[in-house]
Amino acid sequence: MPANRTSPANRTGVAAAPDRAAQMISAVEEFPPTSDGNALAVAAVRVQYARESAEQEPDRLRLTDETSLLLDKLGERLAFERTGTRLYEALLSKFDAYGSFEGGPSRDDITLILSEELRHFRMLVEQVKSLGADPTELTPAANVQLTASHGVGQVLVDPRTTLLQSLEAILMAELADNECWETLTGLARLSGHEEVAERCEEALLTEQEHLEKVRSWLAAGQGRPEVEGEGVEGQDLEEGSRRSASGGRKISRRSRSGASGKRSS
Repeated sequence: MPANRTSPANRTGVAAAPDRAAQMISAVEEFPPTSDGNALAVAAVRVQYARESAEQEPDRLRLTDETSLLLDKLGERLAFERTGTRLYEALLSKFDAYGSFEGGPSRDDITLILSEELRHFRMLVEQVKSLGADPTELTPAANVQLTASHGVGQVLVDPRTTLLQSLEAILMAELADNECWETLTGLARLSGHEEVAERCEEALLTEQEHLEKVRSWLAAGQGRPEVEGEGVEGQDLEEGSRRSASGGRKISRRSRSGASGKRSS
């Protein structure tokens, strides 16, 4: 019986060398930790560091009024859309290296989404300027978002990952992006910036389209049927209306009929 039924060449699991695994366990029992305590002590240090950090925060990180929160979240999306452009540039490299698959994206599909991410970035720059703020400032939410999404970019630029694996990483980014655009739309409307809200709402509709396309490509690449609301062809997504964070206004998904599932020539 092979050590790894998935891939005999993969020797990362302990089943690849059971005798050595047993020796490792015995060694831990023979040489226990040299210090007292457990994970609770580590947690206590984290609490201490967090409290000290909160005391040293500059006032600008303590966002209380709605306009400040709006600017914080605008900065978050601005940073994320800039990163999104880079992600789809990396996805293009995967396409050029491996080509596509039946039902997967064409090069034009990826290029279109890339251009739309860049357009959203430029729109956000103008919206931040319209509120009298600096679009080059790294806001607290932007800092958190960039840290949280760092792993997605690492997957995309790893030369060992395939197009399909890269699309799985892109899916994580698109899910977060959709949720955050909806939040941003609601915050803009709540703070009385209707023009900003409308522009964000337009971007949200486009991002919903991106998400449906990526889901459809993943389903095709994995050879599984699409679940309801997952595909982009022949489905009326008006039934999937989503409620904006504004507290009542609905944002309806447009009918998706233009996604390409053809192979690249």
